[in-house]
Amino acid sequence: MRKTIQIMACGLLVSGLFAPVTARASEGVVPYGDIGKHWAKAAIIRGVKAGLFAAGAGIDRFYPEREMTRAEFLVLVDRLYEQGQLHLYPLTFLSEHEEYGQGEGFHEPYLPYADVDRLTWMYDPILRVSVLLERLYGPGAIQQVFPGKELHPDQPITREEAAKLLQMYAMGADGEQAWQNITAAGWMDGRPEEKLKRGEAAVVADRLLASMQGDLLLPLLDYNGQKFPTVPEIRELFPLFATYTNQMTKDEETFVHAVEAIRSHEDSEQTFADLKRLAASTFDNRIGVHYYLSWDPGTPLSENLDQAFSAIDAYFADKIILPDTLRLLCANVYDIALQMGAEDPAVYGRVLERLGSYEPKVRQGSEEWQSLAVYLAALEAKSGKTEEALVRYRSFADKKPEALLNAVYYLVEANRLDEAETWLASPDISEATEAVQQLARLLSQELAVLKQQPSLVTDLAHTLKRMDNKDGYIVHGESVLRGFLLKYTQEVDQRDQIGHTFGIFQSPQQLVLDKWESYTDGRKNVQYERDFERGTWEKSSVKEPEFLHEWVDDISIAERARTLHARYYKQSLGRYEVITEWIPGPALAERVKHRSFGAGTVKQIPVYMTKYYIDRDTDLLVQRVWRYEEIYDTQEYVAYAGKETYAFPYEVHVRIPDEAVKGATR
Repeated sequence: MRKTIQIMACGLLVSGLFAPVTARASEGVVPYGDIGKHWAKAAIIRGVKAGLFAAGAGIDRFYPEREMTRAEFLVLVDRLYEQGQLHLYPLTFLSEHEEYGQGEGFHEPYLPYADVDRLTWMYDPILRVSVLLERLYGPGAIQQVFPGKELHPDQPITREEAAKLLQMYAMGADGEQAWQNITAAGWMDGRPEEKLKRGEAAVVADRLLASMQGDLLLPLLDYNGQKFPTVPEIRELFPLFATYTNQMTKDEETFVHAVEAIRSHEDSEQTFADLKRLAASTFDNRIGVHYYLSWDPGTPLSENLDQAFSAIDAYFADKIILPDTLRLLCANVYDIALQMGAEDPAVYGRVLERLGSYEPKVRQGSEEWQSLAVYLAALEAKSGKTEEALVRYRSFADKKPEALLNAVYYLVEANRLDEAETWLASPDISEATEAVQQLARLLSQELAVLKQQPSLVTDLAHTLKRMDNKDGYIVHGESVLRGFLLKYTQEVDQRDQIGHTFGIFQSPQQLVLDKWESYTDGRKNVQYERDFERGTWEKSSVKEPEFLHEWVDDISIAERARTLHARYYKQSLGRYEVITEWIPGPALAERVKHRSFGAGTVKQIPVYMTKYYIDRDTDLLVQRVWRYEEIYDTQEYVAYAGKETYAFPYEVHVRIPDEAVKGATR
C-alpha cells in the first residue's frame, strides 16, 4: 500500500507540471531543484518562461530523466500550438476564439478513447490536439498516431509518436514521413522506437520554438493578399532616441513624459502640444520630437508624413550612423504611406521619390543603406515598379532574409520559378548568413510545392468531377453565416436536379432554435421554402448570387487557379488526402469589382480559404471546411465558416411534395 501511495504521489507531482500554468521562471532563477547540472537545463528554463511547463509553489522537481508519457507530450503539443497557432492558421483556419472548430455551436467534439476521463487534467488539451490533427489531416487523424479504443495516456511516448504529432510544423506533405521530416529539421534525433525523456522533450520544444521565430509555414503564401512586400519586424516602437539620467532638464522631462503617454495610449492634445513647443525650441532631440509628432491623431496624415520625414532629416543632420534608428524612421514613413495609400495609391510613388532622395547620403551596400533600401524596394513594389524592386532586393538578399523572401516572391509572381530555383542554389545564397540559408531551404521546399500546382489542380478537379457524376449524395453540415447558426442535412438528386434541405437555425437576435426546410428545382430555378410559423410554403425564383462565395462555387478549379490566382497544398496521413485552397483577396476583389451581388459590391475579402478532404481509396470528397470573409460597399461584413461531410448512398431520390407545389401557388 505504501508503494502504491508513493507512485500516486509521484504521478501527481509530475502531472502538476502540466496543470494550468500559474507561475513562470524569472530571469536568473532555476525553477526546479533537479535540473541544476542537467544538460537540458537551459531548454527547460526557456520552456518555463514560454509557458510550456508550470513552475512555482508545490512544483519543485522536473524529473528530466524520467520518460515522458503520451498525455504529458500531448499537453506539451497543445501549449506549443498556443505559441505557434498563427503559423498554422492558414492550414487550420482555427483562431484563439474557435479552438475546437465548433464555432457553429451545436455539438461539442469528443475524444475517441475510453481511458481519458473528461474530469482529468489531460482531457481538454488532448481534445484540442485531436481537433487540430483532424483539421489538418482529416477525420480521426489522432488514430493514425495512437490507434485503438484506448490512448494509454500514462504509457511512455516513443520518438516516432512524438514526431507524428510535431509533423504539423515540419510542412511535410506525407504524414507517413514524419520521422524523416522531424529529424531533417533538426528537432529530434535518436532511434524512432526509443522512449522520449522529459529533458529531451524540453529540448525538442525549445528547438521548435526557435524555428517558429522565423516564417516557418509556407513563406511565399499570401493567403490574404496583405503579406507582401514584407518588411522587417520592428521590436521597439517607442525609443527615446537619447539617453536621459535622473538629472533631467524640464524640457527633457516633458519629452520623456510625452513618450510614456504615447507608449501607454494615454496621450492627449496636451501631449502633442508639448511636443510642438519642443519642436519650436532649441531642444536637441530633434529625431524624437518629430518622430512622435508624426503619431498625432489630431492632424492629417499628410502632416504626420511631413513630421516623419523631418525625423529622417534630423537623423542625417546628426551625422551618426545608427542603422536600427534609420530602419525605424523609414518604417514609420512606410506605415503612414500605407494608411494614405488605402485611399490614394498614387501616394506610394510620391513617397518613394521623397524617401529615395536620402539614398546618396548612405554608403551603398552598408547596413545603413540596407535599412533604407528595404523600404525603398517595398515602395517600388507598391508603386507597380516590380522589376526595380526585384533588382534592389536581389542586391542584398544574401544579407537580409526579408530581401530574399521578397525577391523570390516577385520572381514567382512573374512566373520565373526556374530562375528563382537556380538563384536559391547559387553560391551567393548558399554562402550567406545562417538565417538567410535557413530561409532559402524553406523557400526551395515551397518552390517544389508551387511546381506541383498543375497536378494538384487536376487532382482536386477530378474529385469534384466524380462528385458531379454521382446520381446523388447527402450532405450533413454546420455553419455560421452573418451570425446565424445553421445545422442541416441536404439530399441532392443530381439526375433530376432537385435538392431537399432541412435542419435548424438560430438567429443572433434570439436563443431559440427554428426549423428550416426547403426544396430546390434546379431545372426550373425555383425554390419552395417552408414557413413553419404560418404552416405554409413559399415559392421564389433562384436569384443571382447573394454573396461572393456563391459565385466562386460555380467557377471551376482550373479557372480559379488561372484567373483568381488560387493556390493549393496537399497533405496526407492515413486514409485521407487533404487539399487546402487559398484565394488571395485582392485578386478576387479585382475580378468582381464591376459586379454587384445581393449584398452589394465587394470592397474587400480578408480571407477566402477552403479545405477538401478526399478518401484515398475512392477519390471521393468526404468533408469540406471553409472560412470566408467578405466586406461590401454597403458596409456589411459577411463571415461564413462551416464544415460539411458527404455520403454517397446507392440511390438518392428527391421529390418535391405536392403540398409544397400546390401550397406555394395559392
